[in-house]
Amino acid sequence: MQYKILKWLSYASCVIMLLVSFNGVVVTRTGSGLECGREFPLCHGKFVPGTTMGSLIEYTHRLTAGIAGLLALATLVAFLIWARKRRDFQIYAAIMAFFVIVQAIMGALAVVFSQSPAIMALHFGFALIAFASALVLALSVRRAGSLEHYQAPPASQRVSKRTRNLTVFSAVFTYAVVYTGALVSHTELAKVSVILHIASALLLIFVLMIGHMAVRSYSHIPDIRKLGMIVIVLMIALPLSGILNLVALGSEYYMFAPMLHTLITDFLFAFLCFMSIRTWELSRIPAGEEAAVRVKDTVQA
Repeated sequence: MQYKILKWLSYASCVIMLLVSFNGVVVTRTGSGLECGREFPLCHGKFVPGTTMGSLIEYTHRLTAGIAGLLALATLVAFLIWARKRRDFQIYAAIMAFFVIVQAIMGALAVVFSQSPAIMALHFGFALIAFASALVLALSVRRAGSLEHYQAPPASQRVSKRTRNLTVFSAVFTYAVVYTGALVSHTELAKVSVILHIASALLLIFVLMIGHMAVRSYSHIPDIRKLGMIVIVLMIALPLSGILNLVALGSEYYMFAPMLHTLITDFLFAFLCFMSIRTWELSRIPAGEEAAVRVKDTVQA
């Protein structure tokens, strides 16, 4: 019963974090950030905003972010109480709660006080980490199937340190590219835009390399193979959605295109984070004689 509650809490947290990202895109695209004035949490002195579309959009974003913060705290408390044997679950829940609260505070400060483009881009970056940690938590809980201690996988599922390091680097590099993209959207600096295109091309190469290694070299590890296929699809879809975003300017798809681009970006970074954790776990499996000795000692114990 406790496991089911925690599992559905993690699912709900993942969904609400994604909604916060979507609402943020709508607020940015419609320029509704100050439709409630420089007041927080009130909107023109009221808890319930007026009937203007801009104020409703901004108020909905604030309401969703508030629900996300409360749900993240509730999820963290639940995991601290009921998942004491799973320190990894507790860490993911703590990271999620921390970053969703920080990005909510940054959003409030951005309303009350004007913020630099770098801080506004970081606000989006923290929301990205909050969603990634929520997805990692949901996938980890689902994969575990219980709240028991983590069971070490067999030696046959060992992943090389090269694969692990490249996956972790790609996840970090993805965050840097996304932050740069958010910075460009707030500043429109030509020099930064050129750097972004170069970094995006390198990211495409890195992620496709990871996906190829996962599918070809680790086909005997189901979750690594599936993660490799997922990041390949998402990485190919990301630049295509970026092109669609540019083409859709001024059209009826003006709002749909950036939401699709955000969706792909969020999931790409989140799955790379989860893949980094899995490859890190599997890279720590002893190889060769060392593994055989450890298995023998475990049996004798």
